Amino acid sequence: MRYKYFYLALLLEAVICVIFALPQIQLSGMFTTITAFPFEQIGWGLRQLSLSGAAGNLAAVVFYLLLSLLPCAVYCFLWAKKRLCRADWLLIIMSALLFFVNYYMINPGLLHTGVAGNGKWMLGSSFYAVFCGYLVLRMLHIYTAADTGKLQKALKILLLFTMTVFVYAVFGQGLGDLFFAIQNLQSGNSMPAAEVALFQAAQDLTLTYVFLTLQFLVRALPWCMDLVAAYFAVLMLEALAKNRYSEEAICTVRRLAGFCRTALAVTVGAEMAFHVLQLLLHRRLYQVDIVIRFPVLSIVFVLAMLLAARYLQEDQRLKQEHDLFI
Repeated sequence: MRYKYFYLALLLEAVICVIFALPQIQLSGMFTTITAFPFEQIGWGLRQLSLSGAAGNLAAVVFYLLLSLLPCAVYCFLWAKKRLCRADWLLIIMSALLFFVNYYMINPGLLHTGVAGNGKWMLGSSFYAVFCGYLVLRMLHIYTAADTGKLQKALKILLLFTMTVFVYAVFGQGLGDLFFAIQNLQSGNSMPAAEVALFQAAQDLTLTYVFLTLQFLVRALPWCMDLVAAYFAVLMLEALAKNRYSEEAICTVRRLAGFCRTALAVTVGAEMAFHVLQLLLHRRLYQVDIVIRFPVLSIVFVLAMLLAARYLQEDQRLKQEHDLFI
């Protein structure tokens, strides 16, 4: 398979996300949040190197400077190749931001925030926000005047990237929220054994745990469906690149549109069933989740795929008539 190694990388990402989501890993002080990766680990390593002695401290300073100046090095490379655009000025900002992020990752005790434990998360998230913004602006510059082939290649790369995001949403953010909710439920409903015996009020949280798990599955279902849809979209782009008028290309678009239609119906049905079941059993639950989601983007995407399938069918029919006429 052409993307075998990419799919193996997705599997590895899922395993890493699960490890990061585990509560005992979050308490280790070295793997607090996935958004701090790899800055947190680099900061820890440079700190240990700095504490090893004078030579280690000098090496840590050199590595700190080199790592922080990496975006500037990319800027100089693009300048030498005469491929700069307006968005590349963000590389200078990213270097300045890296000096700040790396410094406080090396010295986390110096960073004080309003909420304890959010410092590393805030540092990593700030850098990734600027980095993702730069990538978007750079892609807009590159592909604004691109031909069909380059646009299809860009869309394929974007789809592969979104697949990594969907894996993180399920196995990283989703599982992390589930473990956090379970911890909060346990800490908020724990009673000493003497009080339980006195008041005969032992709490059975089993059903609430089940609903927390169902809540995770219902929230993760759209991301899983989007992951499969992105896979079908990559296959569609491969078929279109070969021959947009072929029966294979039309079949892939139809399959993508059909899957998106089914996925939308399944996710909406699961959402409705979860809320109705939660309403029926709310008296036995110690925690409920009431969020109304209207999948506008999913509906737009399904309609776009159906419309694309119709256009391709019409193009194929016109080409067949043209070939017969010739």
